[in-house]
Amino acid sequence: MRQIQLAKGALYAGCKLMVKRIGLKKLDKVKIAGAFGTHVDRTKALVMGLFPDCDIEMIQSVGNAAGDGCRAALLNVKKRVEANWCSRNVEYVELTVEPTFQQDFMEAMQLPHMTDPFPHLRGIVRDEILDQ
Repeated sequence: MRQIQLAKGALYAGCKLMVKRIGLKKLDKVKIAGAFGTHVDRTKALVMGLFPDCDIEMIQSVGNAAGDGCRAALLNVKKRVEANWCSRNVEYVELTVEPTFQQDFMEAMQLPHMTDPFPHLRGIVRDEILDQ
């Protein structure tokens, strides 16, 4: 259970910091890629607090995004140019040196979250759990 809490806390804290960094107040959509995204139950992932609250219907699995991107780049010159631009404009962010990371990480280890609200879970999770 502890390993799940640590992984979930790191994922949530990373998402939260990225959302803040780009100036958003909330997520409109969550896309989960790879084998994990293909097999994850989106309601259970939100109940766990795997990522910040959003409408459950807006959580989407995109399958093998890396493989699809490789095929697109191999078959389409415009996509190859776009991929090249993206690869040169990626910004690396070291989460552990962000001023709020430790606090965000610690709060995110509680299920679904210690302080952040999850209004989209109303009717799915008992109110007394959400209102702790």
